[in-house]
Amino acid sequence: MNWYYVNGKDRLGPVDDAELQRLSQQNVVRGDTLVWRDGMAGWQPHRDVAVATIPTAAGSVVCAACGRTVSDAESFTLSGLTYCAGCKPQVMQRVIEGQALPAGDAEELRKAHIKHEASVKSIGLLYYIGGVALALLGLTQILTVLSGKGQPTGLVLGVVFIIMSVLEFIGGTGIRRLRPWSRVVVGIVSGLGLLGFPVGTLINAYILYLVFSKKGAMLFTPEYHAAIAKTPHVRYRTSIIVWILLGFILLLIVIGLTAVLFSKH
Repeated sequence: MNWYYVNGKDRLGPVDDAELQRLSQQNVVRGDTLVWRDGMAGWQPHRDVAVATIPTAAGSVVCAACGRTVSDAESFTLSGLTYCAGCKPQVMQRVIEGQALPAGDAEELRKAHIKHEASVKSIGLLYYIGGVALALLGLTQILTVLSGKGQPTGLVLGVVFIIMSVLEFIGGTGIRRLRPWSRVVVGIVSGLGLLGFPVGTLINAYILYLVFSKKGAMLFTPEYHAAIAKTPHVRYRTSIIVWILLGFILLLIVIGLTAVLFSKH
């Protein structure tokens, strides 16, 4: 059955039932869009006419972009429309290029990632703590050499510690703000941290997982930043386990610093 529809000042068509259904899913043809087919007395709003629904198998949906029928597992929903996995890159690219996420979708996206977001941001706190520790170690090494009690190589080591502390502060700030470039800093700092077997290896491997996993990568996209701006009311309280882990790491740093300071006297 051939249909014609009005879009602005244009009368478009003919399209069959399947195409009209797809146009409706894409919101090109809305409830108040005038449509007509042979046998109708005149143009009527789309909501008032009966259009044959294209049947799909149980557990399957029609993609609003390409019209293909796919299983539920191969689809996703955005702005009330369902798309297949094959169309996802193009759909998400359109969102990133300026089509803001509707509030409902932004909230769904945020809630699905808020726990991971909190864990990633806690890495920033960890980097701040590590930055302070490295700065103190660096200053200790430099002052020891300048006082004549250490080897000249200690001066180089102290400078290296200071540089790494700056990197940790920069990385911590970037991670807290979910800046894309901070992932590079995390890759460098935590990549080196893997050498600290066994505790450093485990901690930094977990940090790399948090930042470079699929969920972690989403946190640094413009789409997720747009979702954050739309959902300031969505919050996540950092779990007690994370705080215990941070406290344990801080304790290890204090013990390490104390051991270094006493070894100098």
